[in-house]
Amino acid sequence: MYNTDMSTEARAPDVWSLARMKAVAMALLLGAAATYVFATLMEPRHPGWGYLAAAAEAAMIGALADWFAVVALFRHPLGLPIPHTAIIPANKDRLGRRLAEFLDHHFLTRDRVDEALARWDVAGDMGRWLNDTDHASRLARVLCDAMPDVLDTLDRQPVRTWLAGLGQRLLREVDLASLGGQAIDALTGQRHHQRWLDSLLDELAAWAARDRVQEQLTEVLARELAQLRYVGLDQVAARLATRKLVTALTRTLEEVATDPEHEWRHRFDAWVDRTASRLQTDPQWQQQVADWRDAWLSQPRWHTSVEAWWHDFVARLRNDAQAPDSRLHEHMITLLQALACQIDTDEDLRRGLNRQFRTVLLSILDRSRPAIVAFVSERVQAWDAREMSEVLENHIGRDLQFIRINGTMVGALVGVLLHALTEAWLR
Repeated sequence: MYNTDMSTEARAPDVWSLARMKAVAMALLLGAAATYVFATLMEPRHPGWGYLAAAAEAAMIGALADWFAVVALFRHPLGLPIPHTAIIPANKDRLGRRLAEFLDHHFLTRDRVDEALARWDVAGDMGRWLNDTDHASRLARVLCDAMPDVLDTLDRQPVRTWLAGLGQRLLREVDLASLGGQAIDALTGQRHHQRWLDSLLDELAAWAARDRVQEQLTEVLARELAQLRYVGLDQVAARLATRKLVTALTRTLEEVATDPEHEWRHRFDAWVDRTASRLQTDPQWQQQVADWRDAWLSQPRWHTSVEAWWHDFVARLRNDAQAPDSRLHEHMITLLQALACQIDTDEDLRRGLNRQFRTVLLSILDRSRPAIVAFVSERVQAWDAREMSEVLENHIGRDLQFIRINGTMVGALVGVLLHALTEAWLR
């Protein structure tokens, strides 16, 4: 389930430093032993050697006791199965559970995490990061690189069918007549319809003013008039009459196009107002528009057309996302930097985003805490006990060797003190 091999980094703190500290502690022990032997041999010659022998003896005892204590944490001293030794390997699983509980109770509590998140301006950091063009470009490239896979998923047949059906259902629920009437009201309120009419009239007037067009219109109308027996015009008279008609029509178009107060414009305004009003209030018009809408949506080719449009749209996006000069990539950079600028200048937006981030992260923490605790416990239990002991010893063993060194020094001092008290008592 888990890879039980410890990482190389975990195995290699300062192993040589640990070895040196072990050598120092062992050298002090051996030095104390040699001093004890020599001082004991020299004690009959002078009472002072007794103090040195007592100090060396106590130093050996302290050094050996602390050596036993340090070694017992990680393994059995001298390989002997002495009770309550090899403490860490024997209690590895319990240590894992306690470590997980410690994280749960002291680090992953909602209050502590919320307090830390309250000090973190996530939105500000994100905005400052995105303000850098290189960062925005890299993020946009990541999004573009990921987009083909996402688009491939969205271009599958079930998705296309679902989108076509969804569009059909949504459009059936839309009151197109009222919506169209409201749109017309919005356009007329800003006089957009008159600007569109200006463009249309300008084009028509320019088209009708062309000699070739007038000749064609005159020819067509004259031919039709000449065929009408009850009119009684020959071809020449018909051409003269239609020429005047075309000229008058052209002049009228020019007048309407140049005169903002022309009667035809007022009639057009009135017609647009009536149309917008009837679309929003006339049940017959609304029903007629609904019938047209339903008839359009009920066409057998509706699904095919929508699916083909969606497929083409997705294909265009995919091709652009993969192109070296992707316009989508450039648009994403612009969008990301605009977002960064907005975050940087809008304090309310930044506070709102930070609140949302905190809410989301705390929600994730609430859902994930049991899994995190279980993972830590299981991960520790999955480690090999001997290997775990070696790793811990490599990490903290150097400091533990100071216990042996201090034990040797303190033992020597205590030994001298006890020997002095003994001598004083005996005298």
